[in-house]
Amino acid sequence: MARHVLAIDLGSTGVKVAVVDEAGTVRSSAGEVLPLLFTDDGGAEQDPHGWWDAIGRCARKAVGASGLDADDVTLVAVTSQYTSTVAVTADGAPLANVIMWMDQRGRRHHRSVADADTLPRWLEIHGMMPTGNDDIGHIAFIRAEWPDVYAAAYAFVEPMDHIAARLTGVVTATQSTMFPMLSVDNRRWGLTEYSDELLAMSGLDPAKLPRLVPLGASRGDILASAAEHLGVSDRAVVTGATIDSVTSAVGTGAIDADGCGLIIGTTSVMATHLDAQRHDMEHGLTTAPSPLPGAYFLVAENGIGGKALDVFVNNIVHADDGLGLPAPADAFERVLAAAQDVPAGANGLMFLPWLMGSLAPGFQRRARGGFVNLGLESTRADMARAVLEGVALNAAWLLPHFAALAERRYDEVTIGGGGASSSLWGQILADAFGVRVRRLAGSRTTNAHGAALLALAEAGQFALGELPSLLAIAEVHEPHAEASRTYRRLLPSFIDFHDRVAPFYDVLNSPEAHR
Repeated sequence: MARHVLAIDLGSTGVKVAVVDEAGTVRSSAGEVLPLLFTDDGGAEQDPHGWWDAIGRCARKAVGASGLDADDVTLVAVTSQYTSTVAVTADGAPLANVIMWMDQRGRRHHRSVADADTLPRWLEIHGMMPTGNDDIGHIAFIRAEWPDVYAAAYAFVEPMDHIAARLTGVVTATQSTMFPMLSVDNRRWGLTEYSDELLAMSGLDPAKLPRLVPLGASRGDILASAAEHLGVSDRAVVTGATIDSVTSAVGTGAIDADGCGLIIGTTSVMATHLDAQRHDMEHGLTTAPSPLPGAYFLVAENGIGGKALDVFVNNIVHADDGLGLPAPADAFERVLAAAQDVPAGANGLMFLPWLMGSLAPGFQRRARGGFVNLGLESTRADMARAVLEGVALNAAWLLPHFAALAERRYDEVTIGGGGASSSLWGQILADAFGVRVRRLAGSRTTNAHGAALLALAEAGQFALGELPSLLAIAEVHEPHAEASRTYRRLLPSFIDFHDRVAPFYDVLNSPEAHR
C-alpha cells in the first residue's frame, strides 16, 4: 500500500494541509485563515464546524494539486494548537464553540488556582501547575455557565483529538495530548490511565474524559464519509494525532536535545526533545510526554510571533476602519521591504510583542504590547523593523533559559513557520541570538511536514534518526557582528521594561478594570 500522507495542521488562526510523499517531500499544500471570536468578558472562541469545513476544502485542494489519486493517500496525520477545549459527543461531533487557549473566563471558576498548597504536588506529578487558563479552567467555565453543554458532553478533548475523532468516529487521546488537562502522572512515559490524585485535585469527572491510547499508536481507520470529505483513500489510517509543539520539533529536526527549533507562526515556539521530565517554572518552562519513544518535548511557548506582524499590517498600516488605504495583495512584502532599509535597532524604536500576554520566559499573562520610544521622527518603516526585532528579542531572551534546561549550548537554531519565509527575519534572529540560523524551505508547512514525517516513521517508512536529513534548508544566516552588538545592548532594556511595567498592566488588565 502506498504511504502518502495527508497532514492537517490546525493552528490558532488558520489551518494548513499538506500532501507528503513516501520520500518525505511536500508535494502540495493549501490553507485558510480561521476567525477568532472574542467576548466582552475575556472569552476567546472558535467554531469547530468552521474547522471541519476548512479542513475538507484545503485537503481536497491539496490532494488535487499533488498529482496523486485519492487512493494513493493512505495515511492521515493531525497536529494542532493545544490548551483549547472541545465538548464532543461519543462520535466526536462538537457540541459548542471551542474554548480557545487565550480564553480568560475559566479563572473565575477554577478551584485549583485558589488552593496554593497543592501547587508543588501538581508540579511533582504532572510537570505543570494550574493557571486558570488551562483545560481545567475551561471545563469549569462550561460546567458553571454552559450547563446544558456540560451535561450533554461525552468527553472534553483537545483540538487534535477532536479532529481524529471526527475522522474515525472514536473519541481517544494520549498521555501527550491530554497534557493541558493536567490529568496524567507524567513521571512515567507511556501511561494509558489517569491519575486519581490529579483528578481529585482538579475536580474533573473521569467519566467526561476520553479513553487513553498508547503514545505513537494509530487512532484507527478513517470513516468512509471522512475519507470523502478529505479526498483520500477510504482505506486510510489516521495516525497518532499530536500537539503542534511536537511536530514543530520534528519539522525542524529537533528530535533530541542536540537540536533546537523555533517556529514563528501565530505564536513563537522553541522546540526540542529531552530524555527525562524536567521543569523551570520560574521561566515558564516544562516538559510533556512526546510520541517519540521515551522522549519528552520541552514546552517553550514564547508568545505572539507572526501574529504581531499581521496586526501591524492589518490593524495599523492597512486598517479597515475608513482611515487608511485597503491592503494590496503584496502588503506583507511591501512592509518587509520597508523594514529592510531600516538599520538594526529600528532608529531607537522598540516593539513589545506581548499582545496576548508574556509567556516563557517572562510569564506575565496581563502584559500587553506596544511601541516604546516613538518620536516625532519615527516612521512606519521603523515600526515595521521594530515589530520583527521585538519578536526576535523575545526569542533571544528565551534561548539561554531553554538551553540551560536542555543542558546544551546551541550554536545554531533551525527556524520554520510562516515567519521563516522572510530572509530579513531570519537574519534578525541570527543577529539577536548571536548564532547561526538555518531557515527552512517551505517553512509555512513546517508543522504539517513534521506531522507527516512522524507518521511515516511510525509506519516504518523511516527510522526516527533519519528525519532531520529529510529537511530542506532555504538559507543559512550567520550573525553580523555589528547588529549582534546592537541587540545585545537592547536586550537588557527589553527585559527590564517587561519587568518594571508589570504592575501597570496588572491595573489596566485586571478583571476589576473591565467592570
